[in-house]
Amino acid sequence: MTTKVLLLEDDAGVRFTFTMALQDAGYDVKSVASCAEAIAALSDIDTGILILDLKIGEDMSLPVADYAALMRPDMPVVYITGSRLFTGGELFGLSRNIRWVLHKPVNLPDLVSMIDYVAGQMVTAEAC
Repeated sequence: MTTKVLLLEDDAGVRFTFTMALQDAGYDVKSVASCAEAIAALSDIDTGILILDLKIGEDMSLPVADYAALMRPDMPVVYITGSRLFTGGELFGLSRNIRWVLHKPVNLPDLVSMIDYVAGQMVTAEAC
């Protein structure tokens, strides 16, 4: 079964690049540009990986991670950020689903490897 990925990124060029890299790696990617779109898309996805850009315009994507924690408690969240906020690892205490934080600029092979790793953890957890 193909792992689903929901990607929230407000920069259209970055969103396209990340989507193409993940699709080329075999992931079923749905990409959105706003927190409202991400929350709506979570209603259609029963399992998978959530990738969030921390800053979406002037907003933060933390409410999306909170919603995912309530509605999809087993869905891992990977944050990608160019922000200097939460540099001490504080994000991990803000939502129980957050697994990793990557800092921009993100090397595409590193992104794919991180998502491969998280997807592997999901398979291992399902097998237990």
